[in-house]
Amino acid sequence: MEFLKQMLSSDAKISSKRFIGFASFVMLIASWVANTFFQYDIKDQILENFMYICVVCLGVTAAEKFGKK
Repeated sequence: MEFLKQMLSSDAKISSKRFIGFASFVMLIASWVANTFFQYDIKDQILENFMYICVVCLGVTAAEKFGKK
């Protein structure tokens, strides 16, 4: 799917921050589903780390849009 529409970017480049943020978001959701619906025991520390990676990577990407060029 055009590498997720050029990794959800507004420009033509694929940003590594967006890729890592999106991958950690997918892993966070997968961990939550495994923990909630399949009673697979996942440590809270792992979920928190995925959450922090998502917040930092996607937050920095969003903040770059408002910064000076």
